[in-house]
Amino acid sequence: MTMQRKPFKKSHKVRNIIIFSLSIIIILGITFTFLGQNHSNKTEQTSSSSSTPKKQKSKAAPTTQSSSSEDLASESTSVPEAPAGPAVSSAISTVTDDATQAPIEDNTSNSPSSSSSSVASSSDTSSDSSQATSSSQPAASFGNWSATTYEQIAIGSATYDDVRSAYGNPTYLTASDRVYATWQSKTGIKVSIVFTPTGNDDNLKLIASSKSQSGLQ
Repeated sequence: MTMQRKPFKKSHKVRNIIIFSLSIIIILGITFTFLGQNHSNKTEQTSSSSSTPKKQKSKAAPTTQSSSSEDLASESTSVPEAPAGPAVSSAISTVTDDATQAPIEDNTSNSPSSSSSSVASSSDTSSDSSQATSSSQPAASFGNWSATTYEQIAIGSATYDDVRSAYGNPTYLTASDRVYATWQSKTGIKVSIVFTPTGNDDNLKLIASSKSQSGLQ
């Protein structure tokens, strides 16, 4: 007896088509996912590399600094400090009342803004024009202090008595283990000097150990 092979049923064909289609879809999905990740990585690398020169450029940008007469100029040196004792306390206490608490007058330079007329006139107009007028301009100095005299203060050797003798009593003064003296003008120009007690009981001096100024020219 001969057996005849039955043809595939339509349901089997449909199932095979579905399985094949699903396999194609899965393969395509994996392929697109892989390609998308590579594209994303390249995009991130490109964006990071393009942003790096901008950062370097901003760091390399030049900076400008403005300077004015109000900038504080200072200088200091090491001075051997005398050990605390009666002599040091006495030397400091003798200067604690030297501060005047009164700012010093600023120096001014007068320059004429118009010259007087050589012709006399009885009219009010010509009389006003014939008077010489002058304008007072504040100079960047006060009392005996100027940029030149400030530079002459030799820290490490100048004593409190030397400075007070040349420039008068300080405007403000505070004292602890050292003496902090400030000479200040009415417009705020100032010179500050720190005096450190040095030496021994027989030869104790207040020596300038640092100085600073603001506004002098």
